[in-house]
Amino acid sequence: MITLTDVKQHLRLDLNPDSETDPELQRMLDAAMDHVSQYLNRPVPWTDESSSEDVFPASVQAAVLLIIGDLYENREGATNGSVITASPTVDRLLHMYRVGLGV
Repeated sequence: MITLTDVKQHLRLDLNPDSETDPELQRMLDAAMDHVSQYLNRPVPWTDESSSEDVFPASVQAAVLLIIGDLYENREGATNGSVITASPTVDRLLHMYRVGLGV
């Protein structure tokens, strides 16, 4: 699983374990995990059918961290004159793990 320490390292923040930003960062981590789970149409991490081990591929972890980075940098939402677009990198990292899309 991705920890708050992982999130802080990714964002290049102070690694103090009791930081005032921890609750906000935890909400961002929860939101990113929820987004990825919804996008993939499966829980994250998921259990491999051939074993009881949880599967959390590096590319899915990277996508979660990219989403958190975006949430952190754009905490205030859109500002006048800016264009906010979805990250194609996140889509590329996650696409191969999507399930239940139909034909």
